[in-house]
Amino acid sequence: MMVLSRVWYVLLAVAVAVALYVVYVAVGEYDRRETHALKEGLASDSQTVEWALKIDARRRLDALLAGSVDATLQQALVAADAGREPKISEKSKADAKRALAAIRDAIPVELRPDAFFAVDRDGRVVAQSGYDVAAGNEDFEMGGYPAVNDALHGWLRDDIWVLGSKMYVVGARPVEYDTAQRPAGAIVGIKEINAKFAQDLANRTRTSVAIYASGQKMAGGAAKGLEPAKLDAIGNDLKNIDDKAYNDDIRTEVRMLNGDLGVLYARLPGDAWALGGGFAVLRSMTPLGGPMAFLSGADDQDKANVPLGLLALVVLVASVVGVGFTVIEHSLPLHELLVQTTRFKAGAMDGLNVAGFRGAYRLAAQGINEGIERAIEKAGGVTRKPADLESILGPAPAQPAMSAFSFPTAEESALSPGPPPVLAPVPPPTVAAQPAFSPFDSPPSAGSSASPSSARQAPPLPALAAPPPSAPKPPPVPAAGRTAAAPRDATALGGPSAFGRGAPPPIPVAHSYQGLEDEDATTIATVPADVMAQASGSALEESAEWRAAYQDFIRIKKQCGEPTDGLTFEKFSVILRKNRDQLAEKHGVKRVKFSVYVKEGRASLKATPVKD
Repeated sequence: MMVLSRVWYVLLAVAVAVALYVVYVAVGEYDRRETHALKEGLASDSQTVEWALKIDARRRLDALLAGSVDATLQQALVAADAGREPKISEKSKADAKRALAAIRDAIPVELRPDAFFAVDRDGRVVAQSGYDVAAGNEDFEMGGYPAVNDALHGWLRDDIWVLGSKMYVVGARPVEYDTAQRPAGAIVGIKEINAKFAQDLANRTRTSVAIYASGQKMAGGAAKGLEPAKLDAIGNDLKNIDDKAYNDDIRTEVRMLNGDLGVLYARLPGDAWALGGGFAVLRSMTPLGGPMAFLSGADDQDKANVPLGLLALVVLVASVVGVGFTVIEHSLPLHELLVQTTRFKAGAMDGLNVAGFRGAYRLAAQGINEGIERAIEKAGGVTRKPADLESILGPAPAQPAMSAFSFPTAEESALSPGPPPVLAPVPPPTVAAQPAFSPFDSPPSAGSSASPSSARQAPPLPALAAPPPSAPKPPPVPAAGRTAAAPRDATALGGPSAFGRGAPPPIPVAHSYQGLEDEDATTIATVPADVMAQASGSALEESAEWRAAYQDFIRIKKQCGEPTDGLTFEKFSVILRKNRDQLAEKHGVKRVKFSVYVKEGRASLKATPVKD
């Protein structure tokens, strides 16, 4: 049936299913943890960018110190304040412009503003450098900006402005010439937030950042690992921002764009907030989505960490166990079938040994044997018929028929013309006196007579009064509802006899009976010694064969899973004896040999007549 192999296949299938289950669970857990890590990372990135902007603004304010202490600029602003004219004198403008150029050269390139403004106490622009929009505008002034106004009152201020379609980082610092008086004015530096500024910010913070205002992206910089094109994804999402946390706590919750891009929006301080200015930090996530994504996302180091030796050992052990089960349940029985068929073909066997197979091979071998027998029958050949105890040998009788040790029935006694003859088993040479009827008496055989030469006189038996010839006394009639019990012949049932276990029963010999009126003793004949020896040897040999057949029959029935309760050797012997006599009479033989085999999964007997 290949049970072990099938169980092994089921175990392997279960192992594969468990492995896939674990992998799918791992994929889901990985994606969940990756999403959580992305959200935590974006929250950290927003704070990092905010701090980086503040640090950058502080450094730019410190760089403007060179302008607040510049003497030329101080004098130009003092002169502009002292005139109190509606228009600033050209000399003050020229001096201030020359001072701004010198200041610009004194500031490091990385902190150098794109444009400078020199503003007097009233907020009027005395001079500017780098901002061409205000070059021909006489009325351009900056006193209305909070950052500039605070600087004119002695404070250091930074801010972010949106001028036209551009966004600027602003730093304003007071220009003081006399600590006892108000500042003479302020110097203002602005730096455009463009792609370069955003990329420098992304490189310093290692964060992908996009800066936006008025519902559109102004600039952006991508950190390592993020495609720059993904920064444009926030353009369509800006109009959808309606987050209470964004309005109250200056940050939104993490939003997922396109399934693999996380975005967190944060407010920018200063005037830019009034125009919807802010920045967004972005991180991409690569969800696995399936078991094979582990392999596509693994690098060389991940693959090097796999214990290939352990995996090879698991494959080897699983293969050896599976092949071993296949050899045990398939290859070995098939080899046995080939060996037996080869021997069968060579004539070394009369048929396949069914007991040497299991499962389907046993059924196949049994079918081959039965097919050969049937083919021989169709061809007119003689086969040895298989037999089992009941279907072939016949059911065992509940009680043997009239045996040599049973009493005659009432009907038989009524038909007898005179007193029944008395037969006795051959006793020892000296027989004690006993009644004429004994439990071991037997009826005489037809046509038998005592041999005068071999007869000897037995001791006299007690005289019995014979009934008158005209009215012979009938045998006792059993009571109503009961039958006359005859003693069971222990020897006929196959059990131990009165002459010892395994010994043949005595051969009954006919005797002459001299009526009851005579006081002559019963005459007992003796059996010739050669006949007795031959009968004893044949019976002993047959009893040994039957007992061996009985033991084989019990053993094979247990192998086939059949019950053996109640099947004693005595019952077994009764059935064998009955069928032996039938086959011996039919085929004219003296011996019948019984052998045990398996038929259709059951223990069966095969009877073979033996011609001596």
